[in-house]
Amino acid sequence: MKGKLILAILLLTSTEAGIASDSKMPDGAVRLDQAALVRSGIHAAPLRSATHQQAIQAYGVVLSAQSLLDLRNRVIMARSRMETARAALEISRREYQRIKSLHDDGRNVSDKALQAAEGAWRIDEANSDAARQALDTVISDARLQWGNIIARGVLNDSRLFGRLADGREALIQVTLSSGMTIPEAPAIAEIQANGTERVKASLLSPSPKTDPKFQGMSFFYHAPSSGFLPGMTVTAYLPVGSSMKGVLVPASAVVWQQGSAWVYVQHNPGRFVRRKLSTDMPMAEGWFSPGGFEPGEMVVVTGAQQLLSEEFHAQIQSDDEGDQD
Repeated sequence: MKGKLILAILLLTSTEAGIASDSKMPDGAVRLDQAALVRSGIHAAPLRSATHQQAIQAYGVVLSAQSLLDLRNRVIMARSRMETARAALEISRREYQRIKSLHDDGRNVSDKALQAAEGAWRIDEANSDAARQALDTVISDARLQWGNIIARGVLNDSRLFGRLADGREALIQVTLSSGMTIPEAPAIAEIQANGTERVKASLLSPSPKTDPKFQGMSFFYHAPSSGFLPGMTVTAYLPVGSSMKGVLVPASAVVWQQGSAWVYVQHNPGRFVRRKLSTDMPMAEGWFSPGGFEPGEMVVVTGAQQLLSEEFHAQIQSDDEGDQD
């Protein structure tokens, strides 16, 4: 085979690969002599132990802090009107008491003056009640829209509200698909935007309303704002269940054949066996495997695709030779 690696192919692949098998060897074995191994630059590295917690995928949107700022301004204005009304009420109440005292002490003021003072007091009392009710309405609206925790942060001007308001933190509404439920939202979720690296986000509270596009359970999370812009759609990964032990299979070790993922495991120098990998549990650096691989096993991390090509090239040659016979 001119211009290619000198490979001694052990034709031992499974029926998926269409190569003859041998009970003494695992499926998909490839052997290189020492010279070919040196020339190929194929490199193997040990698998690292890892733990993984399964996660469900949810949808998220980065919310604008402007709504919280608007709410804060409404609260400030409502509080200001209430305090003004209370101050006016206190003044008119004292004035009424003063005039009433004079009126009761030998009628030093007229009945008309007493009635006017009482009228002013009653008006201010009604205005104070209305201002208090208006503030209560703003607070109730805040709780209905944002939930108790965020509403309380806005009302009390908390440090988190300050970080959200000045853009240091991003507020993200995470919503499950319709019909999907979880017992409770995890304290930490991972948020990913536009295929970038996942960022850890902290739970604020359940959302009292859902995202109309997804119609599922919804939660508020916050995360450092770098990379997150208001209105941006993101993907959220919510961990569920208990952690599992296994290995991390790096992305560079994986080759694809007929829609399945495979990894070449080095059994001894120059001898590699192709082994199937489940890709149900992706991680940031590759895939987590809870079984089928052991920590410390040597897998090909450079040149796996080359091994796959040579394996199937040799298989075709073998089949052709068999046809000629």
